[in-house]
Amino acid sequence: MSEITIARRYAQALNEQAAQAGVLEQVDADIDLISGALADSRELRSFFSSPIISRQKKGDVVKGLFGERIQTVTMTFMALLVDKRRESIFPTVVTSYRELRDEQLGMTAVSVRTAYELSDEDRAALEGELRSLTGKQVRLETKVDASIMGGIVIRVGDTVYDGSITNQLATLRERLQSGAHA
Repeated sequence: MSEITIARRYAQALNEQAAQAGVLEQVDADIDLISGALADSRELRSFFSSPIISRQKKGDVVKGLFGERIQTVTMTFMALLVDKRRESIFPTVVTSYRELRDEQLGMTAVSVRTAYELSDEDRAALEGELRSLTGKQVRLETKVDASIMGGIVIRVGDTVYDGSITNQLATLRERLQSGAHA
């Protein structure tokens, strides 16, 4: 069974438990908190992916780091992942969980790369345009990427809208080269 299939099953189970307990929004926030902690700390990711470190030690670290800050449902879920030696797939579980919740909430995740930080006004205008484009509420994830020089790169699902200066220059270069060879 593939890692993605396993992660989807775990995400579905977490979603069902959170719904039964009436804490879906709190679990959403917990997942973001834990995911952020893992994204921000290479040492923490290495710790959880290490096969040498015991399940007991990993469980103690989860309780120590998150025990007072997350819902019981989320804590039980994290303990289950550690107990079943599935903590290494947590990033894939997060992705599956977010996709499931987005579907339930009628949302879509949109990734945006810009050369500079967006102002609040620009961000609000972009969200409005993306809502019109997708017909859904938008969860906007922005990233500053100086390599695009200017413009914007937007990813909605599998579709990429590349309005970066880097892409425009590459397109112009191709046109000039193909025109020179004609």
